[in-house]
Amino acid sequence: MSTQCGQDPYGPSSERYDPYGGADPYGAADPHGAPQRGAGVQDPYASVPSGLSQGSYAAPGYAVAVQPAPPSSGLGIAGFVVGLLGLTLCGTLVSPVGLVLSILGMRETSPTATPPKGGRGLTITGLILSIIGTVALLLIIAYFVVMFVIAGVAASSGY
Repeated sequence: MSTQCGQDPYGPSSERYDPYGGADPYGAADPHGAPQRGAGVQDPYASVPSGLSQGSYAAPGYAVAVQPAPPSSGLGIAGFVVGLLGLTLCGTLVSPVGLVLSILGMRETSPTATPPKGGRGLTITGLILSIIGTVALLLIIAYFVVMFVIAGVAASSGY
C-alpha cells in the first residue's frame, strides 16, 4: 500500500481500531452519572483571549502576566564582591568597606524600598562575608596592640 503525500498513512479514521467497538464507554448507562459525550460540554478553548494560543498553559479566560525582574542593587553586588575579595585576596583590609556597601545594599533591596531592587541574596552573602572579614581584621589589630603593649611593658621593666 503506497501513500501519496498528504494522505493519512493509517487510512481513513473510520477504518482505525476502536477499542470500544464504536460504543461510548461513558454513555447514558454510566453508573457514576458522567455526562454523555458532547452533552452540555463546552470547548474550553472556544473563546481564547487574543494573547493566548490554544496550546498555552493558562486557564481559559485568564491572561498570563509576567513581571520583569527588578534591576539588581549595584551596592549589594559591590558589597558581595568587596567582601569576597576582603576574605580571599586582600587579607581582610577592605572588609569594612564591603560591610558599609552591604548595609547600603540591604536598604536598597528591602521589601519596603521604593523602587524595590533585586539581588537580596548577594547582598546578604556580602554582608556575612564582610562581617567575617571585619571581625578577623579586628582580631588581627587586637593581637598586634596586645603584642606592642607587652613589648613596651617588657622594655620598660628591664626584662
